Amino acid sequence: MKYIEFSIILIAFTSCELGYVFGPKIPGIEIEKENLGLSWDQSGNRRYLGKLFSGYIVQKNQKKVLLNKTPFHKGLQEGNMLGYYDDGTKRHQRPYLHGKKHGIHLGWYSNGRLKFEYHFENGKNVGNHKEWYPNGSPMQDRNYVNGQAMGAQKVWRRDGKIRANFVIRENGKKYGLMGMKRCTKIDTKKQMLDPYKGK
Repeated sequence: MKYIEFSIILIAFTSCELGYVFGPKIPGIEIEKENLGLSWDQSGNRRYLGKLFSGYIVQKNQKKVLLNKTPFHKGLQEGNMLGYYDDGTKRHQRPYLHGKKHGIHLGWYSNGRLKFEYHFENGKNVGNHKEWYPNGSPMQDRNYVNGQAMGAQKVWRRDGKIRANFVIRENGKKYGLMGMKRCTKIDTKKQMLDPYKGK
């Protein structure tokens, strides 16, 4: 008898977990983003011709190359929102669960290098968030707990020099180097500061 009860509990638990991992089945319907039948309601749900939308909203360039593909289930974003460059190279992958950012969000530059890696749980920033410059050098390394910045936070300039390096404690106070102000010329085209000439 105990074996049967355990089996029923195990099957129920597994079914819930599989539903959570794979989410609801999205119909293969694709609607162009510019379609006049698409709208948002006051609750932030996506609608098509007045009804909650289930399917994919797509955006293409003039050559009909896919740029964005966003899945919806009953009006809410569900699953991986995918973005592409004009040549078809993947630009970003952003998973959603019941309309909220959930999981690892990744972005790439057109050269294929990783641009960002963010972590979310039920729409809140969690864990380590990183960003990189197109050459692969770090831009930012931030940490979050339950949607709030917490712990070590670092920001680098394009030339690799540290711009900010501080820690946010549980009391919300910041300790360390918040940012550097320099009286040097900024090259706005290259988005770089002239090399530091001080001692």
